[in-house]
Amino acid sequence: MAVKLVKPINYKNIKQITDEDFEKQLKLLGINANFAVALSGGPDSLALLYLAKNFAKKNNLKFAATSIDHRLREDSSKEIEWIKKLMKKEKVSFVSRKVIKKISSSNTLSTARKHRYELLADICKKNKFKYLLTAHHLDDEIETFLMRLIRGSGIKGLSSLKPVSKYKGGEISIARPLLKYPKKCLIKYLAKMKQPYVYDNTNQDMKYDRSRIRAIAENLINEGLDKKRILEVIENLKKADEAITVSVNNYLKKCISLGRNSTLELNNKKFIKSPVEIQHRIIIKLCRLVGNKDKVPRSRSLKSLIDKINTGNLKSHTLNGCIFNDKNDKILISKEKRSGLFLGQNLEVIFKNKNWPMLIEHY
Repeated sequence: MAVKLVKPINYKNIKQITDEDFEKQLKLLGINANFAVALSGGPDSLALLYLAKNFAKKNNLKFAATSIDHRLREDSSKEIEWIKKLMKKEKVSFVSRKVIKKISSSNTLSTARKHRYELLADICKKNKFKYLLTAHHLDDEIETFLMRLIRGSGIKGLSSLKPVSKYKGGEISIARPLLKYPKKCLIKYLAKMKQPYVYDNTNQDMKYDRSRIRAIAENLINEGLDKKRILEVIENLKKADEAITVSVNNYLKKCISLGRNSTLELNNKKFIKSPVEIQHRIIIKLCRLVGNKDKVPRSRSLKSLIDKINTGNLKSHTLNGCIFNDKNDKILISKEKRSGLFLGQNLEVIFKNKNWPMLIEHY
């Protein structure tokens, strides 16, 4: 089966992104070192690839295109071959990987995304790339906002995608420089160079949540939904989220310390006086720091623990691989032994570092 390609449309009423626009966005995000570009062969990532290529050449930076084959579709390996030939033609370094782990059928896209980022981060580390550029754009931002709105997310969830985020609090930064640009803008950029792109039929498959949300978004836009208005709402939510994050980090700098046997000590009285949203984020951050850093506690379990603390009924409570104990005016947080390797040494290293408050912010 041949790879299905689509000819890009030169949308007349859509403003085209320029190399100057893109360079400005990357500099605002602080991209000043070698990087990788996540490339699927679709219009978004291909436009990103060409924009990034011009940026790298102008700023004397090294970069590589990276593709991951999830093996979810029959023609995925042929698409990777097509990308490989295109990158050879464009004289762009190219690295690809195949997902070996089994992808859960119950949550296919989420599991595939997890495996994809694991492999992309590994490629970046091995090639000493500090940044990974992804092609998330304005339409993705709106879809994510609507999806999380339907699920009842709070401010953090509704603030959607961050322009730059640390992958698992580590050395790799994921940058999303196209969040302000609609998909049609990127397709128009490809039309300028007459570059076809890969057609992904899963984007229209209604068994996936995001495909259904995408259809809802398109209908709302046809009914007069203003993308710019939605973007303004998301930007306002991001500002509110940033303010809350600063408050949480400032609290942690003042109110946590390393106790005996590599336990964390949290000031109970000050915690109880904090707003509920601050309390939630403090517990989430501490759970990821002490316990399972790759997992966020469930809302119901999180609320149960916070209710016990606020009502003075906390004795011993387990959450996210952590044990919370009440002792006088302090809450002691330790690693649950049965959940795996004890992380005490890591905590000691963090707290011995003079910049430990900044390190904690990554969790």
